[in-house]
Amino acid sequence: MPTLWRKYSFVILFIAITFVFGVYLVVSLSEDAESTYIQVEIKDGDSLWSLSRQYADDLSMTEIQFIEWVTENNNLSSYKILSGEQLMLPISITDSNEFRYINDGIELASDN
Repeated sequence: MPTLWRKYSFVILFIAITFVFGVYLVVSLSEDAESTYIQVEIKDGDSLWSLSRQYADDLSMTEIQFIEWVTENNNLSSYKILSGEQLMLPISITDSNEFRYINDGIELASDN
């Protein structure tokens, strides 16, 4: 056993460190991805179609892809949403600020 350790210690340590680093990356990236989505409260008159028209183009998704994403990730059994429901949307927190400014009609100097 000691000769095995002396002969392959570098390889064993490299594999162990690589494994630990890989696990760390997977855990940290999965937490970041989920925490960047925004949650919105559905208001009267909102529909999946209106939400998709508002956000899909800016997310490089078709309206159908956006609706499917929202339906799957919010465990919706149909495409009908009700006022007062909370839905998670695939919009990062930083993107939501940009959307708010665009929807309010305010242009930032950096948008020009």
